[in-house]
Amino acid sequence: VKIAEGCDHTCSFCAIPAFRGAFRSRDLGSVVDEARSLARGGVREINLIAQDSSHYGRDRGEADGLPKLLEALDAIEELRWIRLHYLYPNTVTEQLIAAMARLGKVVKYVDLPLQHAHPETLARMRRGGSADSHMRLLDRFDGAMPEVSKRTTFIVGFPGETEQEFQALLDFVSAARFDHVGVFTYSHEQDTPSGALVDDVPAEVKDERRARLLELQQGIAFERNRGLIGHTVEVLMEGAHAETPHLLVGRMSTQALDVDGQVLINDGVADPGTFAPVELTEAAGYDLVGRIVLDD
Repeated sequence: VKIAEGCDHTCSFCAIPAFRGAFRSRDLGSVVDEARSLARGGVREINLIAQDSSHYGRDRGEADGLPKLLEALDAIEELRWIRLHYLYPNTVTEQLIAAMARLGKVVKYVDLPLQHAHPETLARMRRGGSADSHMRLLDRFDGAMPEVSKRTTFIVGFPGETEQEFQALLDFVSAARFDHVGVFTYSHEQDTPSGALVDDVPAEVKDERRARLLELQQGIAFERNRGLIGHTVEVLMEGAHAETPHLLVGRMSTQALDVDGQVLINDGVADPGTFAPVELTEAAGYDLVGRIVLDD
């Protein structure tokens, strides 16, 4: 469910403000009406998206617009999960964190595209911040929601990125221990400020840095998955596996559709769109394997 269009930020690598214009929030009532209609039609999870979701309402002078929207959506009886995507670090407020922690249908999942961790790289990106400020923000989420799952994305090979700057990113990811990480190699986009910079990081270096960062994150993610073995979790069932009818597929609240891992179920039956208790029995890379727990 799109809650806004456009963007007021001036990230040097992004062309969205040039062709989508300034940030414009949808009316709260229209978002709630759409979500209610979807829920009455059988939808149990909605994903709220915008270029900067945490900026919602600020274009209308509402500093707490997103918390108010979450409260209104949380009251829709048929909904079970409400997921936020694309929070911008500079627009996250204490009111938002408190609402996410308090509201039962808002999943404890933070999608916070940070893009880098070295202050000089972030300055060239026109993002601001540093590993220290990122960590303080993550600590605020952890303090309010100890069970929170954290996703982020990074760009490697941005113009001027030195080995020292890249190493700072590796150090940050090692310390932050994200649940999910996406990594992109930089490429020039038309009509962006960074397009005027010299693309001075060779393609093979970009690819090598991406591989190093993903290898580091893989070890973290696999370790975190192994720590879940033996736990029983709520899983939203999605149906049969695309490659075999002998497995069912579902997702925990800590796994977003299409971008994170899944739960593969090799024992038990449940209909798509229902929620089932699943005992996790093994880790399979980014995915988990489990069995549906039958009622006694």
